[in-house]
Amino acid sequence: MNETQPTRRIPRIFIVALWLLVAISAFATWNLKTQRDLALEQRELEQTAAQKSGLVKEEGLTGSGDITNDTLKIAKGPIWPEEGIEDFSLTERSGRTITKKDLLGKPWVACFVFTRCAGPCPRVSLQFYQLQKDLKDLDFKLVTFTVDPKNDTPEVLTQYAESVGADPKKWLFLTGDQSKIYHLIEKSFLMPVQENTGAARQPGFEVIHTTNVMLVDKNGRVLGKYNAGNDEEMAALRKAVKKEIKKDEKKSNTNKPEEDTKPKPVTPPQAGMISLSPLFSHHISRMLSSALIAQTDIEPPVEEKELLPEAAAVKQAPAWVLQLPAVNATLNGLATILLMVGYWFIRNGEKEKHKKTMLTAFGTSILFLVFYLLYHFALQSYTGNASRKFEGEGAIRTVYYIILITHVVLAAAVPILAWVTIRRGLKKQWEAHRRIAKITFPIWLYVSITGVVIYFMLYHFNGNA
Repeated sequence: MNETQPTRRIPRIFIVALWLLVAISAFATWNLKTQRDLALEQRELEQTAAQKSGLVKEEGLTGSGDITNDTLKIAKGPIWPEEGIEDFSLTERSGRTITKKDLLGKPWVACFVFTRCAGPCPRVSLQFYQLQKDLKDLDFKLVTFTVDPKNDTPEVLTQYAESVGADPKKWLFLTGDQSKIYHLIEKSFLMPVQENTGAARQPGFEVIHTTNVMLVDKNGRVLGKYNAGNDEEMAALRKAVKKEIKKDEKKSNTNKPEEDTKPKPVTPPQAGMISLSPLFSHHISRMLSSALIAQTDIEPPVEEKELLPEAAAVKQAPAWVLQLPAVNATLNGLATILLMVGYWFIRNGEKEKHKKTMLTAFGTSILFLVFYLLYHFALQSYTGNASRKFEGEGAIRTVYYIILITHVVLAAAVPILAWVTIRRGLKKQWEAHRRIAKITFPIWLYVSITGVVIYFMLYHFNGNA
């Protein structure tokens, strides 16, 4: 008479470890959400700052402590001083002194950010990068004023400028006395700015400020404001910059009738979309650009390029977030090794070693899943972008998306297949275990290997490095 062998259950330590991972993930998610909620509590402070600058706030605020200014309007009187902005003397990241006089003679665009900002500042800088890229042949300046000069020294601004791809000849970063900078922003640009204090002063939320960028003419007069969080307004800014430069060129060419004054083709304004699906971003950007071309009567360019590099946005996230992709790639690589070792054990009849190895591989894959979700949630929370765009072109781009799509589709099936396979093995249902293992093993191995491949293509490929 055959004895009924007891059913093997999943070891308790393994169950405890899985629940511990879930708890860690839940705590990290709660911590990130708390930071976002804390910013929402600053509404009264932000409204006070807006009223202090003589502005009326019509719509909601961002969750980062920065004012979106989508519909900020001047309460009374002329919008900006007719005499132009006040004179100032600030220090550029290179160490040289910049005054209002240094910026006269050509249009310039100003923005207000700080380097440790955990809110929309990276998006504002990305929009400036796109302006620099799209209008590189036009003679105008980009000027970034820090609203956190105590922390943003010339050395800090230099590192920040390099991280966002700023051209030192075209894009200036200014710091100096905080009271003078705040006075200039409030009285000349008529924008709100205020330093947080007390419980509201959390890492990344030290300052409340506008996300508007300001267009200034060659005489130092503010012509308009454009919300960096609104792609349509940024497209309008590109058009306004070109119009201002063309107006100055016509005046300078008035006394040169024999000279060919036919304007050179320039790159049309682009919408500057930041977080589009990689599969459709190129086609959507083409449609948006075509619509803008039709509205502005500008000939389409011969070549259209990718919009904003998300790599710059990722650089603004905390260091621990930036390290997660490498951690995830390591976990995928470890899972690959464990799967191969487990396969070798079973081929040599070592069932106990095979079981322990495959359970370890399963735990490694679960740990990867937790960190993967944590990374994308944190990236969205800190930068506004939940993913990173692949910058490669040509055949390598096609290869990347083939690998990515198959990886994502098969990865969705791995947890279920692996769980069923392990469960049947622990219950010693050997025939059923072998049948499903023949399906699970190659899929699981493919997903682990391609996870490492995708990491290197996305973070170390020449176009993305």
